[in-house]
Amino acid sequence: MKKTIILFAILALATSCEKFLEEEQVATLSYGYYETEQGCEALVNACYESLRLKAGNEWSYGMFNYGTDEYMKGFEWTQPYAQPEYNDYTPDLDAENKGDSFVADVGDLWAITYNGIDRCNVAVDKIAKVEDGIGMLKDQEGKDIRTAEVRFLRAYHYFVLVQQFGAIPLTLEPSSGLEYEWPRIPISEVYDAIIADLEWSYEHIPETQSQFGRVTKDAVRHYWAKVLLTRASYVPEPGDNPRDYDRGGDPVADLQKAASLIDEIREGGRHSLVPDYTELFREGNEINDEIIFSIQYNDVDGLNGSNASPYKNQLHEFWFNQYDVDPGMARNIEYGRPFRRLFLTDYAINIHDRLIDSRLRKSLLEVYFSTQTNASNIPTWTEEELLFAFEDVAPDGSWAIRYGDTVRAGEMKFTPATAIAESEYVIVGDTALVFLVNDETTTLTDRQMVAAGYKIYARYYWSTHEDGSLNELVTFDRNDDLLEDSDQFVAGSSTIVSSTWNRNKSPSLIKYWDRTKPGGYNSHWGTRDVFLARLAESYLIGAEAYGRLGDYNKAAEYINLVRERAAYKDGEDKGQYWRQYDGGTPAMATTGTVEEMRIDATYWDNAGHDDVEMYPESVDTKEERFIHFILNERCREMLGEMVRWEDLVRTGTLVERAMKFNDDTRNSGTLQMFHRIRPIPQIHLDAIQVDGRFLTAAEKQEYQNEGYH
Repeated sequence: MKKTIILFAILALATSCEKFLEEEQVATLSYGYYETEQGCEALVNACYESLRLKAGNEWSYGMFNYGTDEYMKGFEWTQPYAQPEYNDYTPDLDAENKGDSFVADVGDLWAITYNGIDRCNVAVDKIAKVEDGIGMLKDQEGKDIRTAEVRFLRAYHYFVLVQQFGAIPLTLEPSSGLEYEWPRIPISEVYDAIIADLEWSYEHIPETQSQFGRVTKDAVRHYWAKVLLTRASYVPEPGDNPRDYDRGGDPVADLQKAASLIDEIREGGRHSLVPDYTELFREGNEINDEIIFSIQYNDVDGLNGSNASPYKNQLHEFWFNQYDVDPGMARNIEYGRPFRRLFLTDYAINIHDRLIDSRLRKSLLEVYFSTQTNASNIPTWTEEELLFAFEDVAPDGSWAIRYGDTVRAGEMKFTPATAIAESEYVIVGDTALVFLVNDETTTLTDRQMVAAGYKIYARYYWSTHEDGSLNELVTFDRNDDLLEDSDQFVAGSSTIVSSTWNRNKSPSLIKYWDRTKPGGYNSHWGTRDVFLARLAESYLIGAEAYGRLGDYNKAAEYINLVRERAAYKDGEDKGQYWRQYDGGTPAMATTGTVEEMRIDATYWDNAGHDDVEMYPESVDTKEERFIHFILNERCREMLGEMVRWEDLVRTGTLVERAMKFNDDTRNSGTLQMFHRIRPIPQIHLDAIQVDGRFLTAAEKQEYQNEGYH
């Protein structure tokens, strides 16, 4: 097999920042160094570093979460930053490399992943050549373990590439120089190579390792099952080129093996679900019983990559909204850099039954406390606002709030004596911002929002006329404008006015929250590990495999393991917003919802749950309901965990679900079936050769994926 033209900088990149490593700075190394035990161990560690691609720079969300039913684009930075074409599927999603390391670009994903593959190829070759080892590589068993780790990592990288690009070049030998011929290999053969690596790893990797972060047998089981499930999920579409889409294999045998691998994980008992979903993503709890495999980072800022490095962890920035321009707020380490690249779809919110399912509220940051210490930047109440929000003052100091034609009493933090125009709106430590997750039936008015004493961004609210009567239900317009509302209250230049969500302002995902990074609030370099495989996903893989085989009882059993953890538990305080906006009642305030979260094998028998599960109109059979339910459950459990684009492509539902649930994608109207794979990067097409010459324009087009130019 001829090698890639890209020479990967193995010598420069062989040191790593894994938790389980001794850090060392190596300025100059010879290639022969990697045939020593020390050099080979450094090379293996460099192979792990390549995993960081999925958490680094703009491609992390651009290639794995944009353009799906979960998230659409947030605030649109100008180039070369956020890339809306990966969400909107406009013609700008093309083969060109934009030439900037920050860009969510197919060229970067291609080059960096093949870099990781070449590291693995070199490591496999060099491990076998180590002599006189005194540590892990002193005998064949130790060499086999390290080789199994590296072959797993190579399989992981090829799995990323084959899902993104379809047929790809396949090389299992180390690069030895500039070789320009690099033919694409049919997707079925790539899957065969991936599975061969995973099978070999399974035979040689131990059940556990002494250093957290290294590959274990359960990690191999998880990904082997996921690869088999992906191969078995292919649904042919008219016009599909078998080279790019036909994954091969025997679907029944693949599903049976996938199910048995997940059974092995469950029966082995080496992992367990973290009891509380909140604790799963708590900072400092990255090493917990649920985590099967994760991307490792270091708590020393300088060891996590340079600003231009593809391996730094920026996930803590992309999901936070623009909190720092609101009343009483200033940017700080608590809330970090507000890059606001992503915006939740209505589907991602509505698919959660918030009355009984705790996961959405435990995944989002809805309340911000004031961080502004400069008094000149803290607004004061105006007489106009006070008159707008309140009518009468009760003897106990509360205000009466106008709501339509009725008057409702509302507790206020200000007494009549202090609620004057000079009163500070918020003080440090007060609630300053609330991003309210509600719906059309659990809304409030603009007057209530002003009267709250802090800025509220509500998903839905009613504007009111001057007499207090209701005017119009206001929500975020996906064309970026609020609904026209001539009678809506606008308090001059005041910042204390009613508002709804927008692309700058919506609830932030807190799964990557990083308040302990040593570089301060403006630092790009996150230090938290990023989960790649956890037990809850293993259970959902097992559920899908069993369901596809027709064993819905076993599928429901696995699903319930995940849903029972997601339920509220007896005695758990569900919070103020659950009571006000999720339909909660005082009688249910501390009552568990485990029983309500359970399902059984009849759940998909008929259309009885079609509305609550928001199934697309085409869904009509039990088999179809089951697949879309699994996608719903994966959204509920794994919101924002950078697997969604792959999930939709794997199940053949990308076009249907993105067009139904992603307003940006639907409005652009350009998503087509060929978008199920990405374009081959132009920089690669321009460099490869055949028979000693560069490709002609026609040959480049033939090499390129259908639909791209």
